[in-house]
Amino acid sequence: MRLSAAIGGAHAQTAPVKVTREEPVITRQEFDPRDPPHDMPKLKPPESGVCDTTFELAIGVGYSIEVLASNAVNLWVDSLDITTRQRINIFTMAGAPAKLRAHEEGHREISEHYYRDAAAAVHAAARPLIGRMFEGSGRDRKSAEAAAMRQVTAALENGYMIRTRIRSVAANERYDALTQHGLNAVEEAEAIAAAIGADFF
Repeated sequence: MRLSAAIGGAHAQTAPVKVTREEPVITRQEFDPRDPPHDMPKLKPPESGVCDTTFELAIGVGYSIEVLASNAVNLWVDSLDITTRQRINIFTMAGAPAKLRAHEEGHREISEHYYRDAAAAVHAAARPLIGRMFEGSGRDRKSAEAAAMRQVTAALENGYMIRTRIRSVAANERYDALTQHGLNAVEEAEAIAAAIGADFF
């Protein structure tokens, strides 16, 4: 017998997949190279700034459970309620030339480009999970359910990140190669277009 349950309120919704795309949250901070912020990623020469981007998901799952034993369950995904978020933190060295500031803004533009279609990307990752069964086992029923849920969230996150974050990282690496980290004369707009245009997806 299946028992219905929910995490994050997703089970009560009518549509099997609901997505909310939040707008990117962008912060800009200048730093003293002698005392960089503790939360700033470590610079790699010849960098004098960094654009740190995260792609995030908040996931609510509606599901049905079949209890196989005191420590084993089958879990079926009934619905998903997902919120996508992007956080971009730009760190630039105090007194850095305008060209290098523009370079970091180019990284931001590339990252935002791959987040623009986040709703479609997460829909594509989520739809195949509706009705899919995941097996869970553990010390008891609670840990068995948690194990099955980890598989659900991992499958969703992997599908989403392949379509967004991984492509963004690759494009940003191409951008750095084209611009030599902002040190050559290549225009940012030209490099952005080339980096995105070479996308394999």
